[in-house]
Amino acid sequence: MIIVRFTSGLGNQMFQYNLYSLLKELYPGTPVKADVTWFYTNDEHHGFELERIFGGVAGSQFSLDKASMAEIYRASGQVPVFVKGPLGVPVRYLLGPINRKLREAGKPEKCGLTLDQLEKEIDFETIKNLDVSRNTFIFGFFIEERYYRDRIEKLKRELKFPPLTGENEKLAERMMSGNSVSVHVRRGDYLSQKYSGKFLCLGRDYYEHAVGVIREKLSDPKFYIFSEDPDYVMKEFAWLPDKEIVSINTGNDSYRDMQLMTKCRANIIANSTFSQLGAILNENPEHITVYPAKYMTDEDTEVRTMPGWIRI
Repeated sequence: MIIVRFTSGLGNQMFQYNLYSLLKELYPGTPVKADVTWFYTNDEHHGFELERIFGGVAGSQFSLDKASMAEIYRASGQVPVFVKGPLGVPVRYLLGPINRKLREAGKPEKCGLTLDQLEKEIDFETIKNLDVSRNTFIFGFFIEERYYRDRIEKLKRELKFPPLTGENEKLAERMMSGNSVSVHVRRGDYLSQKYSGKFLCLGRDYYEHAVGVIREKLSDPKFYIFSEDPDYVMKEFAWLPDKEIVSINTGNDSYRDMQLMTKCRANIIANSTFSQLGAILNENPEHITVYPAKYMTDEDTEVRTMPGWIRI
């Protein structure tokens, strides 16, 4: 059995789902399941969103088989949090010493991966050569291009958005009628103490450069700015004409912003998996994506090799 742990916000969940789906292809005779217990004690962003957004959409090939508590224990060598809500956090703390003892006893080494491998994201070659005679527990983000580059059309069939309605539908129609460009400005949690000094908040230099690149590629572009901080972009993007700030989607409807990004002729993405997925799932052939050379404060991004992706 192979179990993939799901964590974090929507973009990361979608990349983890891609890995989950890839593993089903690589190991058709082995059960591949999802561990979603991280969300029992973490309310980051909007919780576990994949089933709510993509489950039950007409024509979608989305499917997710959740692992039981016993299966998670057998694959990870750790006792998972087994209750949701307010009780989950104290249970997690109570389980801490138990799971630490299990790690010290070497239990994970009996589960397909060494203790060292369980403490860091395993690489692509390891993913392709798992020992399926043993249980394997996998966690990480898996955002590198090699995991999804050859699977984009399949992902579009599996991660199919529900139909747009109302103002979103009208906005999508405008986007599809001209040279629309999505611009994602990520701030919010990147300014928090938790992420301060780790993630870059991209500034005016990046966006001016990106807009210049787009204007060389498209005639009369119209820019649609997406951000959780519309007041900031209203002020800081005063220099940009032909723009519209999109602020109609909040809370559990925030995913609609990503869906709208897929309708644009081009994407200027932030150092965020949210807008990265909007560009990857773009519905327009020969679309253009401008992406930053640096996501983190201490390292550059990988160079994308997909057609139309421009690194600045």
